[in-house]
Amino acid sequence: MTTRVKLLAVALSALLPLEGAIPIEVGPPPSIVRITLPPDGGEARPFTVPTAPEDTLEMDFPWPVEDWAGRGFTPDPEKYAGDFVVEASRGRTRMFVTPVSENAHRVLHVVLMTADGHSRSVPIELVPAPPGSAWHTVVFVVDTPAAHERGAVSLESKAPRARLRGASPESEIGLIGTLRLMLNSTAKDALQVAAANPKLELAIPEAKPRSFGDFTITNRYALRDATTGSLGLCLSISNQTARRLVFDPESWLVRAGSRVFAVRTIDFQDELGPGETAAAFLVVTEAPGLLADNAFEVSAVLAASVSARPVSRLAVGGLEP
Repeated sequence: MTTRVKLLAVALSALLPLEGAIPIEVGPPPSIVRITLPPDGGEARPFTVPTAPEDTLEMDFPWPVEDWAGRGFTPDPEKYAGDFVVEASRGRTRMFVTPVSENAHRVLHVVLMTADGHSRSVPIELVPAPPGSAWHTVVFVVDTPAAHERGAVSLESKAPRARLRGASPESEIGLIGTLRLMLNSTAKDALQVAAANPKLELAIPEAKPRSFGDFTITNRYALRDATTGSLGLCLSISNQTARRLVFDPESWLVRAGSRVFAVRTIDFQDELGPGETAAAFLVVTEAPGLLADNAFEVSAVLAASVSARPVSRLAVGGLEP
């Protein structure tokens, strides 16, 4: 048993009544704990958190998770061995850790994206807990100074540094190029492409066609570029008629919950022949808070629906051969 675990056991034993003393009803130790983060760089040692294999630990942070690292941690225990299983998504403030072996003891480094656009690493030492004393939830909070402790407010001559770099034609074309590469690969290969760049967040929604009568739209991939905040969508558009469909390129919309975004960057042929299916690539910019795993509904409007054979051969009486 490590020194930290021994100290934790001693602290818990202090809650027990002394021999001969009047017993006092003492409840179990708290399993939901709040920890105040010191200023960046102020940690003297990792935060100690007791865990047990029969419990999953939830950790809530004041800022979104950008990355995590640590020896002995795995996102998929069936593929990669590890003492702890980590469930985390970039951009979310909550992650889950489950020990899968007895007496698992590892240090996890969680990288957070702070409100001012900087990265901060939080070291967390996960130790085996004595029976019944594992923590279920840890809430990391930031100590906000009281109003009278705040410094004087001054007006800067320069605008604050932007958290995201602005989207550009080059970044949008690059996002479409990455989606086009994923279109011709398997879902596993697409995930590997996104994992190669820590600034990319990929989601693969359920491939369920959404009908618009004459045509259907199926969501294939959603890819978010964290450096610009742009979101790229890969779709499959299918013509359900025997006519040629012409799409209005200015009519594409993306809905996410109660928000609606107009699409100004799209790579699509705008026409579909009878029964034809084609890929469409859309890029949504200036959409803060829009994540790849949001539920999206994409819509478009037809500009025309015309016959696939506009000229027909008609027999004229008296001119038969």
